[in-house]
Amino acid sequence: MAGLHWADYLIFAFFLLASLAIGVYHAFSGNKQRTTQEFIMADRNLKVLPTVISLLVSFQSAIMILGCSAEIYSYGTQQWFGILLGFTFAILLAERLFVPWIFPLQLTSVYEVSRRL
Repeated sequence: MAGLHWADYLIFAFFLLASLAIGVYHAFSGNKQRTTQEFIMADRNLKVLPTVISLLVSFQSAIMILGCSAEIYSYGTQQWFGILLGFTFAILLAERLFVPWIFPLQLTSVYEVSRRL
């Protein structure tokens, strides 16, 4: 098959229009976010579930998803256990060491540490 099927273009257009509709709706739905602090950090009032999803998505990059499947395809399923252990260790390290250190500083990102210390 040389190109995309018409159904592929239809799905692609649907997702583009859905993303555009969400953006337009939130642009015209009111002034709920007046400052950049409210926009970027949700005024530090997020509940647990959105915070967990945000952290999980920031740990799960596209490179990791593509790389893990390529590694497992190349080297077998035993690679999955190493990835799982490494991922678990990284999450525990961030949760136990970095978050208690950075959260009281009221930072937006880790790159602001050098300005605060």
